Amino acid sequence: MKAVILFVLLIFTSNTFSQNIPHLFELRGLEDSLGNTHLFYRHSGTNTSCWQKDIYHFDLINNIDTLFIPDFGYIVYPGSGCEGIYVYDYEFFNDDPTKFIYGGYDLWIDPIAIIVRYDGEIQIPSFGGITDIEISQQNDSLVYAALGPGLYKSTDGGYNFTINLDSLALIDDAMISLSRNDDSQIYGIDQNKLARSEDEGQSYIIVDDDIHWGWNYEKELYYDADGQHIYGIAASANESALLISDDNGNPFTWNLMLTTPGKMWFTLDEQYQGEIYYSYNKSIYKSTDFGNMFSLYKELEQKVTGLYKKSGTDILYASTLFRIYEITPDTIQVIKSLPIPEEAFAWYPLNLGDKWVYNNTFYGDFGDSSRWISILEVVNHKIIGNQVFNEISVTEIPIDTSGNSGTHSEYFRVDSTVGKIYRSWIEDDSLLYEELYMDLIVEVGDTIPVGNGIYLESEEPVTIFGLNSRKRTFIQTQTPTQQLELVNGLGKTYEYIWELVGFKNVLKGCIIDGVIYGDTTVVSVEDETPNMPTEFSLSQNYPNPFNPSTKIKYALSSRQYATLKVYDILGNKVATLVNEELPAGEYEVEFIAAKNSFLSSGIYFFQLRAGIFIQTKKMLLLK
Repeated sequence: MKAVILFVLLIFTSNTFSQNIPHLFELRGLEDSLGNTHLFYRHSGTNTSCWQKDIYHFDLINNIDTLFIPDFGYIVYPGSGCEGIYVYDYEFFNDDPTKFIYGGYDLWIDPIAIIVRYDGEIQIPSFGGITDIEISQQNDSLVYAALGPGLYKSTDGGYNFTINLDSLALIDDAMISLSRNDDSQIYGIDQNKLARSEDEGQSYIIVDDDIHWGWNYEKELYYDADGQHIYGIAASANESALLISDDNGNPFTWNLMLTTPGKMWFTLDEQYQGEIYYSYNKSIYKSTDFGNMFSLYKELEQKVTGLYKKSGTDILYASTLFRIYEITPDTIQVIKSLPIPEEAFAWYPLNLGDKWVYNNTFYGDFGDSSRWISILEVVNHKIIGNQVFNEISVTEIPIDTSGNSGTHSEYFRVDSTVGKIYRSWIEDDSLLYEELYMDLIVEVGDTIPVGNGIYLESEEPVTIFGLNSRKRTFIQTQTPTQQLELVNGLGKTYEYIWELVGFKNVLKGCIIDGVIYGDTTVVSVEDETPNMPTEFSLSQNYPNPFNPSTKIKYALSSRQYATLKVYDILGNKVATLVNEELPAGEYEVEFIAAKNSFLSSGIYFFQLRAGIFIQTKKMLLLK
């Protein structure tokens, strides 16, 4: 019995954040009698064996943030499953943050319904959990509590609850909302349809039959200041819907206004008529005409996990996974921030001495190919100003093509406050510029604005080199097509890029924080006495694909006037790298695409001319 009931209760409590690490969600708020703002939010903790969604109280005027209501599960005996307390809903008397009442269940062998006032616990002799609790806006002595199809009523402010078993309507959900306009109107769900009772739950009538009122949706109603418009939010794990009635919720006056993939958060101004907000992903939208038209209001760095509007002002509060923001039309200010968990940085480790060995293959469009090994090692933490830049030495060793090994350095900076990695370009110990390289706290479904955008398609368990971990797969569907895989604890394990020509990069082995994974051995390349080249040649550039620079080697077997030029795919010259008479020998030149800001991602050609010798090769720029 326990397992079945627990599943039904927890299906509404699951959080879609892909990482089981501490984060913020479900932001709410109230204004006390003095007009001071109090925010309430859930904090998913570090209890990974069961659940932890504690509710915190953030008193903004005193800048005090404290645990408000514990909500967590724990294992009493190994193999016995989870026990604990789950809080489904909480409300306040007269907007006083110290006078509250909440409902949920106490899970011990079987779930037992609980209702708790600020001054004591009320006994509800029933299995299951309180799924909704409501206080009348007209009379705070009237309190209702829903337990599935059962509706409990209190007329003394929640000290004593009764249920009339003889008049139970026996609908699926006896209450999802008590009308703020009329406390005789109770909204519930019957056979996946929105229903309303005007006789304290003894009978209900259907007021809307949209499919989004279904049993697997979290449902909430919000009441406009005009006393007529009611906004319904129905959210499942896959889709959310905004439904609006312009006639106080009366039968079949509800209209489906919009849907979004995933979770939608909603809030309104209880003083300004028609002013409502909703969020989808990182965007917040605003309407001032009761939801008929929405415009983009603000864009945050991470996915929004809660909204609250301070009524009668221009202040909006929004939570993301690790931050709470105070937002006005002109400003976005962080007022609370969680540290980014260390686990997030394991997606791209950059410890001094970390080393990766990759097998690489370049595929030409004429069936030609070349293979080489690349060795990446964190060799230095360079400090410029007050920032740390991780220097990675990159060594390229050809396997089955002619050419010499080459080494160059790349730089990456980790912003631990937001969980992002930036690729940096440094010259003479000065930072030239940098751009976003990876977002370590990205969620499945998010797109990182790198190049044409890299979309996090999935995150799933994986075992590699004997390590049990998790793998993220990113894709870029626009040209050039790209697939990138990261494994937590190892970093990049696979990359494939294709645009007429292709490039594949596969991790052979690595050393992370002194631990060896896979095969990190590399066949040694012995130094040879350099010989004068016996023929003209043009080697494939490395690295390839590249951003922002790549090196090109060429050889002259006799003294010649040589030119080395770069062209775009239409044949337009974009750079001249060599234009002089040179003696016989081997040469190397660097092409820095960053010096040509007009260049976009794509295929480019580089051509060597020396006497009658002409050779052209392709390279791929990824920005």
